[in-house]
Amino acid sequence: MVPHVLLVSAMALWAGNACADERSASLVEVFRETCAAEPPTFARTEARANAQNLPASSDVGTPRTEEGFFNHVKTWKLDAMTELSAAEARGPAGEVVSCGVAGPDALGEEVKQDLMKALGIGPAEREAISADGVRRTSGWYLHVQSQTLILLLMDVTPAGLPGATLSVTYRSKAGP
Repeated sequence: MVPHVLLVSAMALWAGNACADERSASLVEVFRETCAAEPPTFARTEARANAQNLPASSDVGTPRTEEGFFNHVKTWKLDAMTELSAAEARGPAGEVVSCGVAGPDALGEEVKQDLMKALGIGPAEREAISADGVRRTSGWYLHVQSQTLILLLMDVTPAGLPGATLSVTYRSKAGP
């Protein structure tokens, strides 16, 4: 009986890893196609979401000031476990745009490995663990169409929990 239980347990663990691997690969592929294939623009991300009839989860921001400063963040549900986000902001340092994909069920380390493979990048150029030891942020510079983007992976691997967010940020205009 014990060998049978061990065999079933081993098969369940293997199957669980296969599902996790598929989930992280899926999250990375959506991110690669939606956010990392070209420098992000809020309008393009929003147009893609609208073309796919994705329901908006949130749409928040601040109105433009006299100086033209503002911020705007919008998220859409890609499926029950995945969100797409777009953000744009203008301040004294210039204008930035970002695009991201989040999955609360994805395993951070597997997402990291799949991300490096899919985008052909090496180990993170910077990595930090939050002061409370819960979150890890891994960062790279990603060169896309002669532009330099900041690529971030934020996950809760240090806490032993699932959950990962991938984002690229692009400084589209320098400040005055």
